[in-house]
Amino acid sequence: MEHTSTSLLDLQIDQQCAAYLMETAKWNKFLAIVWFIICGLMAIVSLFAGSMIATMYGSIPGMGDSMSMMGSSGGILVTVIYLAITAMQLIPNIFRYKFAVKAMAAIRGNDQVQLNQSLNQLRKYSKFWGILTIVIIAFYILAFIMVMVGGAMMMNR
Repeated sequence: MEHTSTSLLDLQIDQQCAAYLMETAKWNKFLAIVWFIICGLMAIVSLFAGSMIATMYGSIPGMGDSMSMMGSSGGILVTVIYLAITAMQLIPNIFRYKFAVKAMAAIRGNDQVQLNQSLNQLRKYSKFWGILTIVIIAFYILAFIMVMVGGAMMMNR
């Protein structure tokens, strides 16, 4: 029995694979455009949310200037947090959009360089979300440990 080996250099994109890739690219382009719009709305909302919180705390009767200052700081903090969340959505979305555009161009033009570039953008998109997922899991583990230590300290009082 003869054993044939295949290397990655032997891979070919057939019609079915090209059709799947084109459909994937179209859906990713659609999703990217939707998320660009959502990110724009999130940025606008972050500015209004911050000013609304500052106004809300500043308008509480009888609280004086100290509450007004806290409201301004809280409004700025909310704005910064919302803008950071917006950036965390926008950055990988750029990779997604570039993947989609380059993949569609590669298939239409039968261009290997464009295909390689598109897959590199998909790699960056996946890598970003993978690293962010690890950071979020680490944050949850740290928060869980802090809650457990805090609970133990409260019980020892």
